[in-house]
Amino acid sequence: MTAETLNAQLASIYKTYTESIYAKEWEDNVSAPLLMHVYDEYATMSRKILFVGQETHSWGQMNLKPTVSELLTNYQNFNLGKSADYRDGKPLRYLRSPFWNFNRSVFHSCNSDNPSVTRNTNGFLWTNISKFDCNSTTPSPDLQERNAEGFALLKAEIAILKPDIVVFLTGSKYDGRINAVFNPEREAILSDGYLYRLSTIDGSLPIHTFQTKHPRTLLGSSRNKLPNRYREVLKKVVECI
Repeated sequence: MTAETLNAQLASIYKTYTESIYAKEWEDNVSAPLLMHVYDEYATMSRKILFVGQETHSWGQMNLKPTVSELLTNYQNFNLGKSADYRDGKPLRYLRSPFWNFNRSVFHSCNSDNPSVTRNTNGFLWTNISKFDCNSTTPSPDLQERNAEGFALLKAEIAILKPDIVVFLTGSKYDGRINAVFNPEREAILSDGYLYRLSTIDGSLPIHTFQTKHPRTLLGSSRNKLPNRYREVLKKVVECI
C-alpha cells in the first residue's frame, strides 16, 4: 500500500469526521483536530509503528474550521517534531523532548536492520488519543464527550494504516476512552503501570501493542520521589517486539 493510497483513505474518513465536529459550537481555546499525513517512508518500513500520545499542546483553532487539506499540511510540515513552528517569529524548532526522543529511539531500534533508516527518517506516525486540546492541555470531560467521535477515530485510522506496532504513551489518564473504543485486555510487563501489552478480541489492535506512561513521567521526579524508568521501559518495549 502506497502512502498516496493511505492518505486518500484517511482523507475520506477525516472529511466525515470534520463535517460532524464543525457543525458544533467551539470555544476559541479549543484546538483544531490532529489529523495524520502518511510520509512515503512509512509505507516502506518493515516494522510500521504508530505512537499515540495524550493531546496536542496547541494545534490551531477548532472554531476557524480548517479544511482537511490544511490540517494534513500542518501535520506534514510539523515533520514529526523536526520543524515545529510556534508562530513566534523564531526559526522552526527541532523538538528534543522526552516524548520525541522516545519515539525516535524506539523507531530506529526496531528498523535498524535497514541501513538507510536514521532517527530522523519519517518512517513512523504519531497521533493522540484526544484529537484536540483546550488551552494547550487536557480537555474537560464535557469537551471530551462533545468530541467522542474523535476518540473513536483512532480505531478507523489503525484499520487503514495497519501498523505492526502501536505504542500508547498515555499513562492511565485516558484509560476510560481507550477502554470504550478498544475494550483491550492488559497484560502487565512491568509493574506499577509502567508497561502493559494490550490485546483485543476483534483484532483492532496489532499483536505488538503496548501502553506505558508519558516519557516525561518515565524520567521520574526527585520532588515526588518517582524513579527514572525511561531507559528501562524503552529497552523493554524494543525487546518485546
